[in-house]
Amino acid sequence: MKILKWIMKALVVLITIFILIAIFGKDLGHTYNKLTWTPPMEINGIEIGMTKSDVVFKLGAPISCTDDKDYCYWDNNNYQVSFKNEMVSYQRTYKSLYSIPFKDTQGMKSLLGDEDLFSESKDFNSRRYTYLKWGASFSFVNDSLVSYGIGNVTWRKIGDSVGKYIVKGTVVCPGTECPFDDEGYVKEAFKDRDYTYFIE
Repeated sequence: MKILKWIMKALVVLITIFILIAIFGKDLGHTYNKLTWTPPMEINGIEIGMTKSDVVFKLGAPISCTDDKDYCYWDNNNYQVSFKNEMVSYQRTYKSLYSIPFKDTQGMKSLLGDEDLFSESKDFNSRRYTYLKWGASFSFVNDSLVSYGIGNVTWRKIGDSVGKYIVKGTVVCPGTECPFDDEGYVKEAFKDRDYTYFIE
């Protein structure tokens, strides 16, 4: 009889747990992610600071590189690595996004809070949000996550035409101090500067 009572109690506890998970599962997952998740610090097993030779040894020869070999592409151009002094300084992927627990900007902001750098395209379709704490950028097209990048931060604009650019809540573009020209290139006066110019 005692065994039957224990079995019944165990069943009630299990059923209660399943009901709670069914009702609050999504909130529990979000709370867990908010407490424990941070942006990935490596992509395809590549970390910032690795040598170019280690990257090629791990991934094989790149599909293409710029003439100066500072930017190289792998995986049908879905993965980019930038090098400075033969070391990985930045990398971005358009495919390895499965480890990121959000797919839109609302999910990103509820998990990570407000961004430090914001860039929006002139046609309003694309946005990039950068978090300086991790050197991580998330790019969205029509509010869907399309790429993730990590590494050294200089400007982190989105696309070739910058419509709006905000540094730590201060609107920089449009404006007379906007560091980008009409084609989206960094103006000559800002070539040796980065976003810190606007917060020092």
